[in-house]
Amino acid sequence: MTTIALLPGDGIGSEILDGPLAYLRRLRSDGAPLTLTGPHPYGTTGWLRTGSILPPETVDACRAADVVLSGAVGAHPGVTSAQCPNPEAALIELRHIFDLRVSIRTVWVPGDGSGDVVIVRNITGGAYASPDLRQESDGDRAAEDRVVLEPDRLREVFAIAAGYAARQPDRRAISVDKASVFATSRLWRRIAHESGTAFDDVNVDRAAYELVKYPELPGVIVTEGIFGDILSDVVCARAGSPALCGSATVNPDRAFGNGVTALFEPAHGTAPHRTGGRRSNPTGAWLALADLLDWCPDLQPLGLSRAVRAALEATVADGPPTYDLASDGATGLSDMDQFNQRVLGYLESASQTSRCG
Repeated sequence: MTTIALLPGDGIGSEILDGPLAYLRRLRSDGAPLTLTGPHPYGTTGWLRTGSILPPETVDACRAADVVLSGAVGAHPGVTSAQCPNPEAALIELRHIFDLRVSIRTVWVPGDGSGDVVIVRNITGGAYASPDLRQESDGDRAAEDRVVLEPDRLREVFAIAAGYAARQPDRRAISVDKASVFATSRLWRRIAHESGTAFDDVNVDRAAYELVKYPELPGVIVTEGIFGDILSDVVCARAGSPALCGSATVNPDRAFGNGVTALFEPAHGTAPHRTGGRRSNPTGAWLALADLLDWCPDLQPLGLSRAVRAALEATVADGPPTYDLASDGATGLSDMDQFNQRVLGYLESASQTSRCG
């Protein structure tokens, strides 16, 4: 039995999960081996309810769960940054508490035919390490951010990236660094060459150029955290919208039964100005759910991840897409509910076909 803790987050975070949660509840009613807990507050909503961006009860709920399905976390309507500074730190703290040390972002390119672009990156070390490795400036002294990479951690990152590369043997896999400048990148490149997978070495500036210039996107990009953060947005721009990216941060040990092993979320922001309008594209939340269904050993054999991706493809092919994907002058779907209804309809049809077969 898989226990999923729901952390809706802030802004559009709660509404963006409505479609995936409806599907999870349907699966549970149909007897799938899953339990849902929550919603549990964190980020700005956690601060509003409890005075803490990461309430202890939310951490306890994560300790009792196998995975987290999260909405976006950050700015929230009616709350200023002066009132609740840096609510995103709640997500960073969760990653450190449960040692969710590798990030996997999946960017879906609708209608492209080539498949997802997967960005695997180091996340709790390196540039996104503990605050203990930072020195803030008072305006007079220097600020300092230390980047420390451990060889064994990098081997974990490359092992995961190699798994994704093996699923797409006909597509290019690239390892992105800046070995001409950084000692950490020279270690990165050394580990890449030891990995046993033919990753192409690409400097980060060249990678950005190629992702913008060349029609064919790589299947896998493996890189350090800050490089991957930037390049994943470039890939999203190529795909058509930041809403087309699902994100996971995982513990490679996959020790189920000992607290959260992975956190899944859409990679876009909280969009407080859009909150309540129900026009945001929920694709990133559906992609996060697909990756969750593929991660959990009780759920993976059911083939649900493939069904979700097929339903997304069918929904967009059926058109018109959401407003952010509509071509110039075209009118997209007016709200996310219509999009979710289409996805859920295709999933129900696929389920009925499977039962009949």
